[in-house]
Parts: sequence; structure tokens; C-alpha cells
Amino acid sequence: MKKAMLLLGVLLLSVSCVELNGSLQVREAMSVKKKSGFLNLKTKTIKIEPGSYSAELKVKSQKNINLELKGGSLGEVDIPIKSEDSLNLPLNGQFYIEGRKIEQPFNVSGTITTNVDHWGYTDTTEKCERQITERRCEKVCVKETGKCDVVCKDVVITLYGLKDVSYHYKRTDREVRLEFMPENSTAVIASLPARGTESEKIIDRETICR
Repeated sequence: MKKAMLLLGVLLLSVSCVELNGSLQVREAMSVKKKSGFLNLKTKTIKIEPGSYSAELKVKSQKNINLELKGGSLGEVDIPIKSEDSLNLPLNGQFYIEGRKIEQPFNVSGTITTNVDHWGYTDTTEKCERQITERRCEKVCVKETGKCDVVCKDVVITLYGLKDVSYHYKRTDREVRLEFMPENSTAVIASLPARGTESEKIIDRETICR
């Protein structure tokens, strides 16, 4: 069961972009490769000086994370944490990413905590509309010649009606804590606590529009 939940977590983080906000606390000067060049297709090594930086962590897929920093003299800095292989991010639990895997001069240790709540289960009737195509024919006459023909064509018609719907709401809270270490050291030189919340309406059942 535990293995199944882990695989489910990997799947969930693979199919949607998860955004978390926090603050990067840098204790010692930290070397990173940031996006640079035309269309951000290249990288450039810079140093992040000690301090606090507003941070947004975007988990785009199991292979692609982007850390955006704002604040300080560097302005906006985009740091790709990207790999050709899966980074194996769990729904809940710990993970470790080596710098060589993401082509960065640092290793990352992290913990993810995810809480999911479901509420507001509702059965109701809603207005709806649907479109149908009808074949319609009409008699068309040419005044000058008096000749008439029957011309047929497909016409799209919108019908209005009602449908039965069952739905509920889902709220997902995620907390992530990352620790950054130089490639050849276990000393933590920076940490990032971040959090994100998503809410969505889930359609459990709906009938056709009638």
C-alpha cells in the first residue's frame, strides 16, 4: 500500500504544475547555475550572497523544477533543477537530488508533506446546452429564369436544457523544505521552506443535457 501511494504521488506531480512560495535563507555564499542567454537556453554560474530571498518553486514535472529568486542586487534569478531522468519526488516523504544529476554545483535534500481534504459533496440540477446538427432543405428559385431547385445543408442548432450533477471540492496543501549543500560537502549552506495550496471543483457524476 505504501509503495502504491508513493507511485501515486510521483504520478500526481508528473501531470500538473505545482507552485509553492517561500523564502530562501542563504547562510554562506552559494554557487548556482542560472538561466541565461537568448530565450534562457543557456546557463551561467553566479554566486548567491548570504541573505533572504523571496522564492517561488515550480514543479513542472518529475524531471523539471524551476526555482525563481527575487531580491538583492541580482534581481530575478531562475535556477533550473532539471534532469533527463525522474527526480523521484514523492507525495509524502523525503528525497535527495545529486548536483551532477541536475548539472548544478549543489546537492538538494528535501521533504514533502501533502494533505488533501475533500468537502462540499453536492447533488443538484444545472442549466446546460448542447449542439446538434440537422439537415435542412429549402426551395430556391431564380427569378430571372423561374427555375427552382431544392438546396440542402447541415445546420448547427443549440438546444438548452437541464442536467443532474454531483460534485465536491478538493483542497491540496503542500509543504516543502529544501536544504542545499555544496557538491562535495554535507554542510547546509541554504534552506528553503515553501508552501502551496490548490483548490478545485471535482465533478463526480453528470447526466447528459436534456
